[in-house]
Amino acid sequence: MNRLIKYGLVVAASFAVVACQTGGGSADSNDTTVKVSPNDQRDYAAMTLDNGIGVILVSDPTVDKSAAALSVGVGLLHDPMTQQGMAHYLEHMLFLGTERFPETNGYSDFMSKNGGSSNAYTWLDITNYMFEINNAAYDEALDRFSDFFKAPKLYEEYTEKEKNAVNAEWSMRREMDFFGQFKLNRSMMGDHPANRFLIGNLETLSDKPGSKLHTETVDFYNQYYSANIMKVALVSNLPLAQMKELATKHFSSIKDKAIEKPKVSTKLNFDEMGKKRIHYVPNQDVKQLVIDFTIDNNVDDYKTKPNFFISYLIGSEMPGSPAYELKKAGLISNLSSSGSPEQYGNYGSMAIRIDLTDAGMAKREEITAVVMNFIEKIRKDGVDKKYFKEIQTSLNNDFRFLEKGNAFGYVSNLADEMQTYPVTDVISAPYTYSRFDAKSIQNVLDQLTPERLRIWYISKQEPHDQTMHFYDGKYKIVDIPQSEIDAWSKPVNYALKLPKVNTLLPEGFDIKTADKADQAKPEMVHDENGIKVWHYPSQAFKTQPKGLVRVFFNSDEDMSDISSQILFSLWTDLYSLKQSALMTEADIAGMSLSLRERKGLELSVSGFTDKQAELLAQGLGSLVFDTDSKSFAQAVDRYIRNLKNAEKQFPISQLFGYMTNVVTATGYESDDLIKAAQKLTAEDLKSFMNKVMANNQIRVFAFGNYDDNDIKKFVGQIESVLPSDRQVTDYARTKIWKPASNEVISYKKDLEVADVAILDLIVHPDPSTKQEARARVLRSHLRTATFDKLRTEEQLAYAVTALTTQLRDYTTLGFAIQTPVKNVVDMQKRFDDFKTEYVEKLNAITDAEFTQLKNSVLVSLKEKPKNLSEELGPIIADWYEEKWDFSTRAKLIAEVEKVTLEDLKTFYKETALNPEASRVSIQLRGSKFKDGSFANLKGEKEVKNLVELHKAMQYQ
Repeated sequence: MNRLIKYGLVVAASFAVVACQTGGGSADSNDTTVKVSPNDQRDYAAMTLDNGIGVILVSDPTVDKSAAALSVGVGLLHDPMTQQGMAHYLEHMLFLGTERFPETNGYSDFMSKNGGSSNAYTWLDITNYMFEINNAAYDEALDRFSDFFKAPKLYEEYTEKEKNAVNAEWSMRREMDFFGQFKLNRSMMGDHPANRFLIGNLETLSDKPGSKLHTETVDFYNQYYSANIMKVALVSNLPLAQMKELATKHFSSIKDKAIEKPKVSTKLNFDEMGKKRIHYVPNQDVKQLVIDFTIDNNVDDYKTKPNFFISYLIGSEMPGSPAYELKKAGLISNLSSSGSPEQYGNYGSMAIRIDLTDAGMAKREEITAVVMNFIEKIRKDGVDKKYFKEIQTSLNNDFRFLEKGNAFGYVSNLADEMQTYPVTDVISAPYTYSRFDAKSIQNVLDQLTPERLRIWYISKQEPHDQTMHFYDGKYKIVDIPQSEIDAWSKPVNYALKLPKVNTLLPEGFDIKTADKADQAKPEMVHDENGIKVWHYPSQAFKTQPKGLVRVFFNSDEDMSDISSQILFSLWTDLYSLKQSALMTEADIAGMSLSLRERKGLELSVSGFTDKQAELLAQGLGSLVFDTDSKSFAQAVDRYIRNLKNAEKQFPISQLFGYMTNVVTATGYESDDLIKAAQKLTAEDLKSFMNKVMANNQIRVFAFGNYDDNDIKKFVGQIESVLPSDRQVTDYARTKIWKPASNEVISYKKDLEVADVAILDLIVHPDPSTKQEARARVLRSHLRTATFDKLRTEEQLAYAVTALTTQLRDYTTLGFAIQTPVKNVVDMQKRFDDFKTEYVEKLNAITDAEFTQLKNSVLVSLKEKPKNLSEELGPIIADWYEEKWDFSTRAKLIAEVEKVTLEDLKTFYKETALNPEASRVSIQLRGSKFKDGSFANLKGEKEVKNLVELHKAMQYQ
């Protein structure tokens, strides 16, 4: 389910839920039993407080940070029509103080000092709040957090400021095509409550005759924020008995207003909204076809998963599937299918999303007919138990060996899912497929009819006669001709057939690394003929029958000219397209296959190790391929559109792409990349493939459940695809700028989107781990102060942050913002003034507060990995950088231990307040401010040409 993730500079994320059969850890026998994974060794309990709040407790002695989430079963569907977006606005307001903790920045300050983070989101039927914090501060954090739901201040004097914050959030999203399309989809639903403006802005949240925002917000809180529709999830290192005491202590006094959980029962009029075609002109240059059926909410069928079953078949990449046949015909580049049973409250969606080629754009009716024919084939022959067994096996394997995620995401998911599923199944629900139910599948198939269908034609070329009010979208809605609908029942000229059985599902889960259980660091186990292999068995998850192999074809070809960089991109794109069937089959089997650019190419396989060798062999064998001129032209078209679409992303996210272009030797302007791409041919790509495969150094990292035979097999597979005349080259690393005193580089660009964005990055002159350690300790305090001042108090932006980051060996301190209210010059001046103002706050840090900041960093750095990916992260980073002692993390911890309060002040003085410090300024001027000037920095060298900049640049 999509969510509006907000409050702070946090981007929407999809959190993995730990789930499985009863087993593994224990569940308190005095409470409701929670079904958990055999791989999950945590202790669980579920309870209901006297006031009706459902609580799930997760005791994990290994965590260094505790977390909590509270969800309320009400959301945007229940906004007053006179104050649309108010549930979202209320979510903002709860962070601004309570009766017992009245300071508006008190909660954020407390989080910052104790290694914490917090967030919240509002969606159609839920509002969810969560935090994570150092274990020692958990009790007080729960005290502060729970007070949101007992006695929030809801300061009337902050109404205008938080309206501006919501408005800034809307301004960030108004050019996002997802939000425009979702709003248009809902606007066709007549009187249904889903037909609302969700986010809110200054217009919808204004006072109106008979409707005052503050009064309605207080009324909404008093009506709906009731204990009996709340759910709480807690994760901590404490034993369950103590966690029960904390839950009772902090949440049992929330008032139970004995309300019924709000539900939507309004019926849709399919005669008015069905059989429609929507022509939509997006902001991004995409070519898409979306076949969208509205289905009844069937979330209660989670144990028999009819939506999953149907999407599994429609989205198959096997020969004979729509995806396979239409790709083979050159009409599409991607097809996916998904079911969202609660998308509109009492209704959901079953949608097939298709990315089109230019040839496909001319045959959209034909493509639609192919999909509709395949749905009919599923109706007649596809409701087959063999697919149930395949899906069930895949899900069972996933939950049997499912790994932990971070506590923050876990509690968020649990509190969300508790609003939907019985607490016994709240963890296992996504993975439970208890029985084959042909009736429930047919029930959904019976709803995939023209009467419930809307077809979206999305491209820059669409006809339009209307403009959206709250979003930047143009559209035209027409009826689908009956003659076209009738044609769907006729045969199509494609050999459609139902998918074959998956051959990659694992059959064994043996652990192969028992003799290497205690290995201090990765070891090189092979070094012959320019192929070097390192192996490192997991030390933290020794019973996981999983692993990851990265085959790195290291090459310096991307430095030769601009065309080489483009050819690497086209190579990976076409490979993914050609291997999509294999990748999909691997994904179902609990594995993954991917090819990406990384100073050459990197082919990766991961997941269950039982059949990884077979997967790697197929992946390597297809690495070099022929492509016709038509397919190559389509890849170039996708490449160019991706470049152009990147310039329409959030300005604040664009900042970091431009920064990378400036500080790395392979950065180019989009216009230059586009011109070069348009000159390339399929023959150029084939020649380039052969050149790279004949000139490289191959390094392999095998992490996880592999034995010596596996390593030998991998080496043999790699050798089998190498040309006989291969030359081994020197290992190449990306060249990164070496800053010099008084060197100020500025990059200035106009944007098509409205807002201004600025990144002001200052580099510390000393390239040492000592400076990185100081920056780590300072970061959270500086970030909180920046957010509180520039966002909460001054309302300059929704997205604003302070950051510290590494340019390889050099440490930087910086500020970033996307603002809808200030031009570039004024915003840069505000940053400069704030740098000086912050000194007062820095000097006010007490010894006790400093100790908290430092300990919080140490807790994070020393935190045990929660899954294989976290364990691998710092190790593989050292591997790429040839740091063979694999001790970067340990060295950083040692330096953090030495940091003093005076060191923080010195670091800040030597960066933000140092007039001789090197600096990078990225200034993006939005269309709303095109008449304003860019900011001029003292001593700046403005980038006019990236190629010329890099020719003169000094590198580390």
